[in-house]
Amino acid sequence: MNKKLLMKSLPLVASVLGRKYGVQVRIGGDKAFTDGKVIQLPAMPLDCDETLTRMARSYLDHEAAHIRETNFEWLKLAKLTPFEMHIWNSLEDWRVENKLAELFPGCRQNFHWLIRHLFINDGSNAQAAKIDPATSVLNWLLLTVRSWDVEELGTECTQIASIIDAQYPDLTARLNGILQKVRSKCDSTQDCILYTREIVDLLKAYLKQLESNGQSTPAKKLKKLLDSNSGNLPKDFGEVLEEQLASHAPDDAEEGLRVAKDGYKKLTVLDETELELTRRASTALKSRLHGIIQAKTIKHDRIGRRGLLSTAHLYRIAVGNPRMFRSRLESRSISTAVHILIDCSGSMRRRIGLASQISHTVVSALNSINGVNVGVSAFPAIRTQGGENYDDPTVAPILNHGQKLHTRFGVAASGSTPLGEVLWWTFQQMMPLPENRKIILCITDGVPDNPANAHQAIKDGSAYGFEIYGLGIKSEAVFNLFPGKSRVITELPDLAPAMFDLLQESLTK
Repeated sequence: MNKKLLMKSLPLVASVLGRKYGVQVRIGGDKAFTDGKVIQLPAMPLDCDETLTRMARSYLDHEAAHIRETNFEWLKLAKLTPFEMHIWNSLEDWRVENKLAELFPGCRQNFHWLIRHLFINDGSNAQAAKIDPATSVLNWLLLTVRSWDVEELGTECTQIASIIDAQYPDLTARLNGILQKVRSKCDSTQDCILYTREIVDLLKAYLKQLESNGQSTPAKKLKKLLDSNSGNLPKDFGEVLEEQLASHAPDDAEEGLRVAKDGYKKLTVLDETELELTRRASTALKSRLHGIIQAKTIKHDRIGRRGLLSTAHLYRIAVGNPRMFRSRLESRSISTAVHILIDCSGSMRRRIGLASQISHTVVSALNSINGVNVGVSAFPAIRTQGGENYDDPTVAPILNHGQKLHTRFGVAASGSTPLGEVLWWTFQQMMPLPENRKIILCITDGVPDNPANAHQAIKDGSAYGFEIYGLGIKSEAVFNLFPGKSRVITELPDLAPAMFDLLQESLTK
């Protein structure tokens, strides 16, 4: 696997980070959001530049930090006003990010890059503060908290503070006293709620002081700020990031890079006639595959300094050569994961029986080879058992990697052919498998919904190190999808020679 390229692939990085943080990550649609369990990234351009990739990675880190560290029950009980919620967000964002960075130091660099990317600008914050010093109190709070990690923001914080203090003398100094307690003592969502209320209480007390001194204009502006609803407040850190990510999504999400979702597929047991056919075909395929594997893994004798004495080499004593002991070379095991994808789209309706038999035959044959780990999935799927089809592309496992072989390989054909999206899903599933080699076999009629996306997924996956092959079921269109790496099957007896041609080099490489 090409690890350097893998780490530049947004879907695969998202999958790795999701597993590392213990959250679920999806890619598709036109929005970025999280529901507290799933982090959703919008569909991305097929060629993501480094800035967009880093932004998405930072967003994943940021939202994963909230999912792991924020106590949403406490937040719900607190019933914060929109104004309080805005301040709480600024404090909690900083707290959870630093908590995550303690566990996973590598994400700290992403957070620092993101802060610089979003907040270091041409002085526009200071210009905005001149127009509205009251609203800029919130901006100053946010920038001050962020400057604790990125010192370059300190200069801008000082400029904004001077503008605020010209209208509201000594306000930032009083607020800073609370912020320093946040920096040193804030350790939970509840702490952030308490410090938020302390900041709001200070602002309310300051407002009363202004009103008692007859400073009506500054007081009105500050009161308006304290009474603000969500529509009148500046966007918080997460909202800004979500908007920036969504702005890069293609106009037509189906044209962008998407990853299929897990779904459900009803499975039926192959009948006795089908099983008898698969047994015969599997026996033929096994004999061919075992022949080439045995030729590659046979043990040979080696003559060296250790082992059993070889009488045929005793003559070497006369010339002082100690290499007269025989030992067996260790056979090299095959460490290969194979994932079979069954196209169950509507266009496969007349071919689906043969496709099911082929997949069961291939699994039966490969399972007999030590070092080969096989999984099978079918696409498209439905949302849940008894549910409707997803609008988004879906895929459902038939046999998980490491699962004992069963006979429930019968599937019905209906729906679309989201091959590109399903390939990305498969890359994500195979990434953490321990086997050194990763092979994907697509059993299809070779007609995906979006050929451009499918070709791009095959190209990218091949560059990362996945070996992708196609078996066309009574259709030569598969040759266009997998040139040089595909064969056509018209009946089950064709399988053994076709699979032998496809896999002999790969399994013994």
